Amino acid sequence: MRTALCDILGIEHPIIQGGMAHISDGAFAATVSEGGGLGVIQSGFDAPEVVREQIRIARSMTERPFAVNLIMESKCVEGVTRVVIEERVPAVTVSAGNPARIIPLLVEAGIITMCLVPHARAAKKMQDLGAAVIIAEGMEGGGHIGRQTTLPMVRQIVEAVDIPVVAAGGIADGAGFVAALALGAVGVQMGTAFLVAEECPVDIHYKQLIIEADDTSTTLTGEPGKKQVRCLQNPFTRGYWELYDNGATSEELDAYCTGSISRAQAGDVERGAFSAGMISGLIKEVKPAAAIIRDVMTEADEAYAQLKRLYG
Repeated sequence: MRTALCDILGIEHPIIQGGMAHISDGAFAATVSEGGGLGVIQSGFDAPEVVREQIRIARSMTERPFAVNLIMESKCVEGVTRVVIEERVPAVTVSAGNPARIIPLLVEAGIITMCLVPHARAAKKMQDLGAAVIIAEGMEGGGHIGRQTTLPMVRQIVEAVDIPVVAAGGIADGAGFVAALALGAVGVQMGTAFLVAEECPVDIHYKQLIIEADDTSTTLTGEPGKKQVRCLQNPFTRGYWELYDNGATSEELDAYCTGSISRAQAGDVERGAFSAGMISGLIKEVKPAAAIIRDVMTEADEAYAQLKRLYG
């Protein structure tokens, strides 16, 4: 299957790898791009020159397009934006804040700008600013989440804007891919599905927790009404809610979470915050990133054929 997203980005398959904070480095993004999708380098809160190094690593490993994820909450975002422009990165994804001050610079430089949004109102604002693609990210995904679910949000955003829409949050196989296309999306972004890639630089215990998960294995941390994070249930998450129920302050809760992401990536199953989406229960094995992409596309063909059979 080829969609408009393939033509916009110059990729083989309409699959974007989520810019997973502290995980998706230049080497991993290049691996995904080599597999036919769009690899994305996370910039997080890194200094501009750190991001430049990762861009150059990716470029040394692939001639295919890749992207950088820009985090608007980072105090380094403007410097990282300059690096992205100087290094002539083909595309960016932008998240976690208002990108009004950087989108004009990216568009003027000819960089394909894709904005992650949590609802249709934000999607329309990003279109007006000059975004080329909207990534509609539902709360089923792992990590920091919004309040809208993927299925109704994607459909309403498709209706609200005139630019291509990518579906994200709760998608890890070909059936989910085809469902996104049925809603009017031109592709998908996946994060949790790529966490179990052989090349993904997290500890094997992280990958094993996802493989062992079922449809009820994720929970949220973060105070209700504020920014929350979806991750796998474990002693860390249970401890968080015990503190909350016992009246811990916001400062105490923040202190409890300090370092939990790094601990998860190192495989600390007791004290780590293992970001993962609700789709974890469908993921059953560790395999190369290229195989993940290939299998999703094969399953999509099968799902599409099954739908055609329903119409006789």
